[in-house]
Amino acid sequence: MVGRRDVLRNGARATAVGLAAGLIGGQGSAAAAAGSAAAPAAGPEPRAWRELRRRLSPAAALYLPGSDEFRTLALPDNLRYADVLPAGIVACATAQDVQVSVRWAAQHGVPLAPRSGGHNYAGYSTTRGLLISLRRMRDVTVQGTRLLLGGGATNSDVYAARSANLYFPGGRCPGVGVAGLTLGGGLGFNDRKWGLTCDRLAETRVVLADGSLVRAADDENADLFWACRGGAGGNFGINAAFAFDATPVADQIATVFDLSFDLRAGVGLVAAVQEILAADEAGDFDVRIGFKHPGDGPAAVALLGQRLGDEAALRRIFAPVLELGPTKEFIEQRHFWSAQDYLLEKPGEGAAAASKSLVPNRWLSPGTVESVVEWVRHWRPGTVGNSGYVTLFAMGGRSGAPAADETAYPHRDATFVIDIGTHWKPSTPQEAVQDLLVQTRTMHRTLRRELETSAAYVNFPDPDLRGWQTAYYGGNYGRLVAVKHRYDPSRLFRYDQAVGPRA
Repeated sequence: MVGRRDVLRNGARATAVGLAAGLIGGQGSAAAAAGSAAAPAAGPEPRAWRELRRRLSPAAALYLPGSDEFRTLALPDNLRYADVLPAGIVACATAQDVQVSVRWAAQHGVPLAPRSGGHNYAGYSTTRGLLISLRRMRDVTVQGTRLLLGGGATNSDVYAARSANLYFPGGRCPGVGVAGLTLGGGLGFNDRKWGLTCDRLAETRVVLADGSLVRAADDENADLFWACRGGAGGNFGINAAFAFDATPVADQIATVFDLSFDLRAGVGLVAAVQEILAADEAGDFDVRIGFKHPGDGPAAVALLGQRLGDEAALRRIFAPVLELGPTKEFIEQRHFWSAQDYLLEKPGEGAAAASKSLVPNRWLSPGTVESVVEWVRHWRPGTVGNSGYVTLFAMGGRSGAPAADETAYPHRDATFVIDIGTHWKPSTPQEAVQDLLVQTRTMHRTLRRELETSAAYVNFPDPDLRGWQTAYYGGNYGRLVAVKHRYDPSRLFRYDQAVGPRA
């Protein structure tokens, strides 16, 4: 049995590498993710499922309810949507498997959802129809100074392929799919230096609603390429492969820092960090400021991040921060890859979650920070182990260089992306969950009013957000609708907040 698995795995790898190698200079021409509110699909007859299985490559697989692998593959990262189970799961090993799956779903009227990492906050990578998993298509190969990725590669896959010492900005959660990260913009600890993940995208291969596989780049299907850089996943097709322009990091050093403070330091801490960010024209400094009530201990505020360069330089600019008396202090100079390893999020227990976001274009005033501090201080967990948080992801630098309409991602003048959210154990009573959601909405309303913005980050999707078209996409939404109309006129790829039909 092990030998057979090895054969299938190697076959899938060879096919994925072949697709990635063909990314450069290819030719081409010009999902229905049913969310938690969707009714279960009626489902095709058993012979239709058998037909789908026969069309797949030997390295692919079809899993139906009742199989050992089905439940594991069906489970999303956000357990809030764990009860949204598909009628079937295709584990694709090649782009052709994706094409077969899309054509089959369209032929039989089965809603579909693509998934690489399964970390969509709003559950938009779940469906009651056909779940198209790309995780087997996760190879990372090198072509010159480009990294070629299969559509199912995650952050951990990219970090594991470090022998060439080539890097493009990515996220810190190991299991997050690079596809979803890129298609929604892409935040991380190096975007101030080298731009968002989507800014490093050179080209991508996309399976369209008619089952065709096309190349999208500046010189081919340029409108689709524009939309794939911030227009969110599941809107225009299924991205089966990517090519990223990478930067050499063999000689790069970075100083990581991981500091914790009492909440009372919050106002002074944000002020000090904002001064550092404003003076950092090179984009070497990147940070995440996290205000958190863990639910089973004292609330605190933490700084996590890095500065590209030596430790002495970081400590010089960090003097005002260290004067605030951290309760935990870790600062260490490392090689670039070792620094990224430290910054990667550690695996945790599964949880349900809800998130709201804001993307202001101004610095936070002391009064606004005080509002955050007081909300976190008085936050109610409901049951032990639930948590509430407000996290500020620093923006600016190279991530702010493109014009707002240069890519589909519009928030180029942002100072921060703010994530306001809560995590709870799946066993939490429904009344307590509702209170967690009410508290999250309260903080969101307060910050929206004080920062005078409704702009939101599409990779932190909020299923309750009103006016999401403008909040996520600003003035780019109309252009996205036109791209949608061209490449998916029947709206095969759709979910509750999918780019809609022509107005």
